[in-house]
Amino acid sequence: MEESGFQIVPATHDDFADVQQFLLPFMDGLSLLPRTSIELELLLKHSFRAVAEKKIVGFCALEIYSKKLAELQCLAVDSSFRRRGVGRALVLRCIERARDEKVNEMMAISSSDEMFMSCGFDYSLPNQKRALFIQP
Repeated sequence: MEESGFQIVPATHDDFADVQQFLLPFMDGLSLLPRTSIELELLLKHSFRAVAEKKIVGFCALEIYSKKLAELQCLAVDSSFRRRGVGRALVLRCIERARDEKVNEMMAISSSDEMFMSCGFDYSLPNQKRALFIQP
């Protein structure tokens, strides 16, 4: 999928080292949860890269727990490409993948909800229970 100045492509196992290198500053800065190499490798099955000038400028993965639920994870966009539609394009590709895989519900956990809400996410599905959290 060609966007304005970037392209969204599926990530593959051959991209592992580049994806890991791209995500490392986000994990070090704690804007993303740290992932082990094994965890990241498993996420590549349903993940996408935003590429511009042959370098990764964004990444997002979909973890499918079951046909009932999937979670959008590891959304990261290079600071020089923010507010250019990269994050939105990555999220929409993950939503499309969830539909292709016939997943009923998809969730995203974020400290910033505006962009997710513009992609159709909401705090809960109609007539559904809500998740509550605690740090024990």
